[in-house]
Amino acid sequence: MHPILLQGSPLGDINSYGTLLLLGGLSILPGLWWDRSRRGLPAEFHVDLYLVILLGCFIGGRLLDVLTRPEEFLADPARIFALRDAFIFYGSLLGVFAGFGVLARRYRRGVGELCDLLSPYIGFGHALGRVGCYLVGCCYGAPVVGDPAWSAHFPPGSIAYDAAELPPHQATTVGLHPVQLYEAAGLLLIATVLVVIRVRRGIEAPWRATARYTIAYGLLRLLTELFRGDLSRGLYLHLESPALAAMLRLPADQQILLSTSQMISALMIGWGLWVLRRAPSPPLSSASPA
Repeated sequence: MHPILLQGSPLGDINSYGTLLLLGGLSILPGLWWDRSRRGLPAEFHVDLYLVILLGCFIGGRLLDVLTRPEEFLADPARIFALRDAFIFYGSLLGVFAGFGVLARRYRRGVGELCDLLSPYIGFGHALGRVGCYLVGCCYGAPVVGDPAWSAHFPPGSIAYDAAELPPHQATTVGLHPVQLYEAAGLLLIATVLVVIRVRRGIEAPWRATARYTIAYGLLRLLTELFRGDLSRGLYLHLESPALAAMLRLPADQQILLSTSQMISALMIGWGLWVLRRAPSPPLSSASPA
């Protein structure tokens, strides 16, 4: 765990999580700039877009976090505005989507077109954010049976250790699945594939690029949630599968279903499949060139 990326700099201690989030936001800028120019949007669109992303991520991500564990925030309402607590990605995604409604009216474009503009590239920024999660020990994984060399151990002071949701183990947590890195790798793959499709097919009918993203990320999140160890995020159906747990090197009593994120993932997959079935893709020869 490395919560402080750089100590003693002229700006003070540089926080790992915040720095990775910043780099994640910057990493999507080249793709957004290229795509924006081909859609005929003005350069100032980027300023409004990043404001929507910033506010949407904070408000939406915190709101869903509050809704999943309201008793903690009722006991200390000031935590709602603190940066030290978690932000739930799906809440942030919904917050950004709501902000796109404002952008759509301002620039006289459809919400679907703006979502399609962001969807191919968001995985790059999200992947860096997940690396930031790993560095501070949040969104941590379940114990790895056998504690192999590649498992993650988080010390006191990390969110994983201080949450006290894991079996006790000397000076660190037990060996955990590095689920943050699993998801980061999957996000990079998704983003790469979606960018290739965007370049090859050009600008498609509204919502198609977004639908591909929702299906791909929904499937990835359904899988990575199997390895999550932070049970406080909310479980609505307690289902165990010792046989599957053994295959995945998870404890036999690991909860397989159903978390808040898995429910949202299933809805995203269903919506994405509906969109793709409703509007068949045109042949490549008739697609827009850029």
